[in-house]
This record gives sequence, structure tokens and C-alpha cells, in this order.
Amino acid sequence: MFAASIMEERDILQKAGELFMLYGIKSMTMDEIARQLGISKKTLYQHVSNKNELVEKVVASKIHDERECICQMVKPEGNAIDQLMEITAFVKGNMKKMHPSVMFDMQKYHLDAWNSIKNHKDNFIFTTMKTNLERGIEDGMYRANLNPEIVARLYLSMMNIVMNPTESGFGQTGFEQSEVHEQMMRYHIRGIANEKGRNYLKEKFNNNNI
Repeated sequence: MFAASIMEERDILQKAGELFMLYGIKSMTMDEIARQLGISKKTLYQHVSNKNELVEKVVASKIHDERECICQMVKPEGNAIDQLMEITAFVKGNMKKMHPSVMFDMQKYHLDAWNSIKNHKDNFIFTTMKTNLERGIEDGMYRANLNPEIVARLYLSMMNIVMNPTESGFGQTGFEQSEVHEQMMRYHIRGIANEKGRNYLKEKFNNNNI
């Protein structure tokens, strides 16, 4: 239980998000969320009118934090591969904390929150990956004949498969999402890197991680 008698809304959203990630969304009632946060349900309802609004606010907060983190990773120094691997590690870390049912619960019961995530991917993540591809070509680390827009959209399609294990069939395989994501990124980066990029990866990771 999170011991707190007085909590700011941002704290409530952060802790509620942690509960959703740990237990899934459907299984967490407002009563249980309030109990776990150490606040009354009345206090919880001072910040949100219902569970659906809570999920929407949690998702909005998560998207804001993710954008800030990724913007910190995409900086002038370093090269495209360094940035891509940093983003990959960040995403993989989040997936390891995520209950397998979170995305399914959101898509089925909280469509507005789900659409917010979809818009985030279709705009911010797409632009981030497209920019990374363009920079990798400019750095001489990625193949010069890549079409950044097409490849960035292929990346999003693969991410949709990873994030929707039930629809993609991975839900029946027993593989964790973080493991599927890792294999996806190996596939992705091997496909976009040229010889210089692959040699850089071998040097950077001693043939262990990629």
C-alpha cells in the first residue's frame, strides 16, 4: 500500500498507473485503487469522476513522461544507433513492468485512452523513428537506399504486433512482450544498418546484445 494521507493529482496518477501496470486495468476497482493508495474513495473522486477518466488521465501522464524521456535521448551528440538503442532499452524496461492484459483492457474498455496511445504512436513515435532513420543515413550507419517514411511505418506495424499479443497470436506462445520486442529490434536494426553500422554494433556490444 502507498502510505499517503494527502496526495497531489500527479502522485495519484503515477501510483494508479503503477497499479494498472502491475495488475492490469480491469482487475483494479476504484475501491481497491483508493485502498492501495491509502486514500479515501471520496478523495480519489475529487480528482476523477470515474475509472474511465482515471485511465485517460493516467495514459495522458504516461505519454507526457515518455515524450520528455525520449526527447532527452534524441540529442545532438551521439549517433543514430546510440539513440535507437537507448530508446529500445527504455521501451523494453517499460514492457517488463507491464501486465500482459493492460493493452487488451484498454482497447476493450477504455477506447479514448487507447486512441490517445494510437495517436501518440502515429505522430510522435513515427516522427522520432523517421528522424532517427534520416540521421542514421546521414551518419553513414544506415543503408543509403532506405525510405525513412516507409521503414518508420513498418516499425510502427511491428510495434502494434508486440503491443497486441492477443490479436497477433503471441499471447498463446508464452513469450513475454519484452522478449518479443527485443527480437523485433534485432530484426529491425539488422535490416537498416549498413556494414559500418553493424561493425559499430559489434564493437559496442561485443556481439552479445545484437
